[in-house]
Amino acid sequence: MGGLPGMLLTLAETGSQNLVVCGGHNLTHAMAAMRHFILRSDMGVGVKELRDGDAAAAFSDENIRVTPVHIYPTGYTVSAHEQGADESDAAAIRRMLLERAFGVHKAPESTDRKKREPPQPQQKKGYYGQECKEAAIEQVLQKFEQQDEDRTKKRSLSPGHSPKRSSDVFLPLATPTPCALCYIVEGPEVPGKFDSQAARDLGLKPGPQFAQLVRGQTITTADGQTIRPEQCVGPARPSSLVIIIDCPSPAYIDSLTTAHQFLPFLEGTKTAGPQKDQLMMIVHSLGPGVAQDARYKKWAARFPAHVRHMVSAPEYVPDNNPFQRHLRIHAAMHAISPHTYILPQATDKAELPLHTFLDSKNLVAPKSMMMYDIEPEPKLDESMVTQLLTAEQMLAKVDDVTPPSPHPNDGDDLVVCPIGTGSSVPSTYRNVSSNIVSVKGFGGIVLDCGESTVSQLKRFLGFPRRNHANTRIQQSYTEFLKTLKLLYVSHMHADHHLGAIQLLHEWNQATQMMDPKPRLSVLAPARFWAWLEDFSGVQDLGLDRLDFISCSDIRLIDPTAKIPIKENQKYRTAVTKLKSDLGLVDILTCGVIHCPWAYGLSLTHYTGWKLVYSGDTRPCANLVTLGRAGDKPPTVLLHEATLPDYLHVDAVAKRHSTVSEAVAMALGMGAENLLLTHFSQRCLDLPRWTTANIEAVKVARYGYVASASTSVGSSVDDVEDSATELDVDDDDIDAGAGVDFGHVNDLETYGQDVAEQTDAPNAALNAVLGDLKIASAFDMSAYAPRDIKKYRYNTHRLKQVLHDEMKLFIAEESADTVEPSQLKKGKQKAKAKKGKDSA
Repeated sequence: MGGLPGMLLTLAETGSQNLVVCGGHNLTHAMAAMRHFILRSDMGVGVKELRDGDAAAAFSDENIRVTPVHIYPTGYTVSAHEQGADESDAAAIRRMLLERAFGVHKAPESTDRKKREPPQPQQKKGYYGQECKEAAIEQVLQKFEQQDEDRTKKRSLSPGHSPKRSSDVFLPLATPTPCALCYIVEGPEVPGKFDSQAARDLGLKPGPQFAQLVRGQTITTADGQTIRPEQCVGPARPSSLVIIIDCPSPAYIDSLTTAHQFLPFLEGTKTAGPQKDQLMMIVHSLGPGVAQDARYKKWAARFPAHVRHMVSAPEYVPDNNPFQRHLRIHAAMHAISPHTYILPQATDKAELPLHTFLDSKNLVAPKSMMMYDIEPEPKLDESMVTQLLTAEQMLAKVDDVTPPSPHPNDGDDLVVCPIGTGSSVPSTYRNVSSNIVSVKGFGGIVLDCGESTVSQLKRFLGFPRRNHANTRIQQSYTEFLKTLKLLYVSHMHADHHLGAIQLLHEWNQATQMMDPKPRLSVLAPARFWAWLEDFSGVQDLGLDRLDFISCSDIRLIDPTAKIPIKENQKYRTAVTKLKSDLGLVDILTCGVIHCPWAYGLSLTHYTGWKLVYSGDTRPCANLVTLGRAGDKPPTVLLHEATLPDYLHVDAVAKRHSTVSEAVAMALGMGAENLLLTHFSQRCLDLPRWTTANIEAVKVARYGYVASASTSVGSSVDDVEDSATELDVDDDDIDAGAGVDFGHVNDLETYGQDVAEQTDAPNAALNAVLGDLKIASAFDMSAYAPRDIKKYRYNTHRLKQVLHDEMKLFIAEESADTVEPSQLKKGKQKAKAKKGKDSA
């Protein structure tokens, strides 16, 4: 589900308006449920449900007509509410909530065709225009939490109650349907070919008269002769057709093969007609086991011999990794530290040869970026297809490979695995936020779950078989799901939870046949549960086996003692179970400075380790208090470091932390290890921090957090603002969204500016950092405390990997290929030139 809301958010940022989203049953319900985290009321998104039995259930415009074909699993009886157009009161409420979230969709004739300028980045101050003062924001946070709890208890059931926000209205109940949609796609009628010679024979000259005839207009010549288009233009013909089949499992085959809409295309049927000659391509999107089912193969063989079959089935399509730039950089880092940077699972070999599907010369295996032209001549276009290397093949291109140690897990009670380490939107090199922890002997934890987390986990852990390159978590994806104990969502921004729907759906599928059926704890803001409840009407998420705990109910609010905000029996029972499931002696949250209902998390294990996760936040006294709570400092602090120090003004405006601010927070709570994550997608570089910027960070109650003299007893009034006095110009704001290649052209100085914390740390910085160990996270990696300790010894090689990738990126974008070996020659030439210039 993450793809649709993610795409809508991206389109909203580009200024797109008046879109129509077409799909199957419950699409309006799914879109209305997004109101909990999407509010784009000027976008104007309409929904068209292609419902079974509805004569108007098709999409068409001047370019295309799409006719749906509904199929169901064997034994399923289509209910009355699934038939025909939905004009019920419940549907009216869903449409009302959809309009509140996305605005009113305008009909094409009333649409303003003027292109809207993309929105400009805005500098925000605190929540809803308030200045970003920590003490005030903490009060606002508590007020929002209480309001949300009250709304959760008494949300309105109808729009007539006029609630203040769309989230206050319950969506009417919906029932998931197993319906799958196939499509028959047809283009517009193709005009006949213009016969210029016939036009000349009629006394016409090339020019406007030719154009009028092509447009279907009758013309009158100067001598009064009337010439009709059909005298010079050949007959129009119907467009070619494409059929797209979605058959999720063998249970749908009987419904598919007996669907009357496909009968006109099959050989040997009474209803076969000219349409079968228009059909040029069938895309078979098939679940496991369908392509090898005799019923399906027999049905597919009945289509005309000239039809191409593009077979997208797991048995016939290699599990290639299309993200080659990320794989290239990851393989180079794996060569440096094999147990930290895990090679993602992929293969270039299919399980079965394609000819075992059908005896046809027109079989095609789909490839990433392959296109199929329908008109004017049906043909495959592979001009954009590139060779996809496996992880092993990419690793073979790296010169210097460090051999792995034989026992990577000895003594590692805590291993934190960042799965996505980017902010806001997925990019070439980083996916959005997600992290996992495998607690030895107990089970798994997911900390935030951004879009495509499931895909990342499948490559990281292995699916369907275990990823043998992963020596840190020796479970396949399915095995990890079966032992998953906790899903934590830090706040309701889409880049932190859009992948949760797919994760919960697949967890439910993987565990529902287990005996006894396991339960899963979900710790999140109250609004996340409202989103799950609403969306469960579209897809079965196993809500009856989820134990929900609101972050506000275990929130640490006393600055000197561990006193959660609530002590009700329901949450005490759920928290006690969660502690038992994971071997925890303590689990606490705290409100942080980012958006309403944003939290930090602390987990303390009986074996002695303590993990603190910041989520998204500005430097925050509550988080320092959370880290200091208890008898042990954090073993690992997983802290966001969205922006480099020189973008401090942006960090304040967007309520994120800079790199030096994250380091200061670790020092403030006495953390042993700091793992930096959630980096801006505009930067591909190692994070940099400085002594001056670290020492400048101050928060309420603590003052300058990196100072050894900091005390808990400081008054909030002593430090009113949560601020950082960085040595940057207030006007130095980078609004760009691309990769930051600011240092690429300076081969001599690149990386020297990070020498302070890597190759040659100075005494002043050492004095500030003390025993703190720091590492920078990358996607699909694994960090035990000892890996973080070793990170500094690998920074020189990691810098070179990133530097080489920057050069390759620029070269590839300019269609000029440069191999890493050429970079060294370029550097040598630059040195020689510099020496000449100096002389």
